[in-house]
Amino acid sequence: MVSRCDVGGPAPRFSLFLALALSSAVVAQAPSPKPSSILPGGVVPPKVMAAATAPTDKPQDAAPVYGRIVAESAPLRCWASAVATPPAYEDVLKKGQVVRLGRSENGFREVMLPLGPMGYVSKRFTKAGDDGVVVTMGTKVAFRYRPRTSEAPVAQMPDATHLHVVALEDGWYKARIQGVEAWVAESEVQVVPSDPAVVAANGELVKLMQAAVQVRLDAIAAEQKRKQQDHIDLEAVKVVEMAFKKEMAKSIDEQQFAPLQATLAKVIDDLTTDGVARIACAALQKRLETQQWIVEATAARNEKPPASNPAPAKPVSKDRLERLESIGWLRYESRLAGPGIYYIEKGGRRQHLLSCNTGRFDLSLFVGREVGVIGPRRRPIAASLSVLDVERIEVLGAMRR
Repeated sequence: MVSRCDVGGPAPRFSLFLALALSSAVVAQAPSPKPSSILPGGVVPPKVMAAATAPTDKPQDAAPVYGRIVAESAPLRCWASAVATPPAYEDVLKKGQVVRLGRSENGFREVMLPLGPMGYVSKRFTKAGDDGVVVTMGTKVAFRYRPRTSEAPVAQMPDATHLHVVALEDGWYKARIQGVEAWVAESEVQVVPSDPAVVAANGELVKLMQAAVQVRLDAIAAEQKRKQQDHIDLEAVKVVEMAFKKEMAKSIDEQQFAPLQATLAKVIDDLTTDGVARIACAALQKRLETQQWIVEATAARNEKPPASNPAPAKPVSKDRLERLESIGWLRYESRLAGPGIYYIEKGGRRQHLLSCNTGRFDLSLFVGREVGVIGPRRRPIAASLSVLDVERIEVLGAMRR
């Protein structure tokens, strides 16, 4: 407070002047964020951050100041403060790039990027339109230099702030926001005249940033166009499917699926290569083919064969030799001790031993002939061949020794 002095005329004016001068000096010497006020890991406390980094509207009337990066690389810092590991955006300016410059502070120079620095905003606090445009949703939406909620944000955005989104990564929008401050060291940038070449060089940086944003918007537009085409294609398939259901409601002898198959083939020809409608077409095509096969099979089953005179059945001829018990060459083998034996031989092997208990046939008369024999058979316990008791014998072939 300035007190009035009645002694001398100029005293009050001098006291007022002195008070104003001291007040201006105090304001000029007010400290900005210092390394001591930054938390470990390069994070500015929220109070300092809110005061130092909230986006502000820059005056547009002043002539733009341009600078050229003279260092090999100049990382964009979040604040004008010198610490061992300063918080920095992902943007790294390269040597020779031209940028717009703002104010100087603590040995750093503000860089005014056309779309703002690259940072992260949680998807939960945003709203995206069908065209891919994303805006913040809520008051004081955090803008961070990396996707972590454990650190203080770089800035806080008001509701409906436009984001220049580059990508969506694990629930975080990687985006740029105009008005957020970014800094480089004074030694890394050099002020240059605003000639046409410098302005053009800065324009290239603008195009580069806008192109990265536009890539995502173009991809979203292409996806929207693909979805619209898929909807049109599915509607075309649906028309054929409805016609198929109407045809199925008819009796099976009235169903005609060939026209529907031809229509579906034309629809398939007009479909996009990787559209979802192709899957629906393939399924419908299989149903049409299956039902067409059922119709044809049913018609074939119901079709009556042409009338024809059946050929007279031929009498089944019975092999007259089937009634014979054994067929072969009758042989005789003499033995030193005891009577000889008669047997049937076929293919060089003995088939049966022969006997004639009735005495009706003299087997010696048939030795060497091919004969057929009828009679019961028995197998003695010690014998290896069964014995056939001849009740009837027929000569089938001439004598052969």
